[in-house]
Amino acid sequence: MLNAETPRLKFALYGAHSSLGNALLCELLTRQHEAVTLVDDLNSMTVRPGLRAKTGDLFDAISVSQSVAGMDAVVCLYDSPSLATASGEAAAEQPHDLYQAVDALLSGLPKVGVERLLLVADLSAHGDDPNVAAALQRIAAHPLKWTLVDTRAEGEDLSIEDFSVLDELDPSDRRVRLRRVAAGIIDELEAPQHLHEQIHFRL
Repeated sequence: MLNAETPRLKFALYGAHSSLGNALLCELLTRQHEAVTLVDDLNSMTVRPGLRAKTGDLFDAISVSQSVAGMDAVVCLYDSPSLATASGEAAAEQPHDLYQAVDALLSGLPKVGVERLLLVADLSAHGDDPNVAAALQRIAAHPLKWTLVDTRAEGEDLSIEDFSVLDELDPSDRRVRLRRVAAGIIDELEAPQHLHEQIHFRL
């Protein structure tokens, strides 16, 4: 919970339609921060106090800048089952890979003064993919205050409600473990300890 000295922050989230995304939203709302989910369809998210939705294309720098303006930080769950993209011809002509997402984020965030980015992906699973290697080289050379988080999005079967009451669950329960990962990610947002570094969370 926030105390009198802790500011309420605004975070934009790409990849909210995932189990980890919902764990992150639950953690943000519990800490009384504001969360904006960036989605294709506004009706796909249930808004509630502290949570709202906006449309936005993760793979387009102009869309990114328009969607995240006014945010304190952006969290991107790249491996989520559903990521915000353009529709129609724009989507057909545009690459939808990690490099394009990284390029759009690194180009779009500075345009609107957003300095903090957490990119969450199962980097270990991508192995020696040259596209991933190029994306990591691109972000490593950028002065933005970024942190890479190596972990899984864990599908899309769990909702915010699934993470709201965990007191009576076994510590090995998947919901407890995902909420713990979410707490670690939000801790890094609130008090950065790993700027320009990669951290690992394993379930």
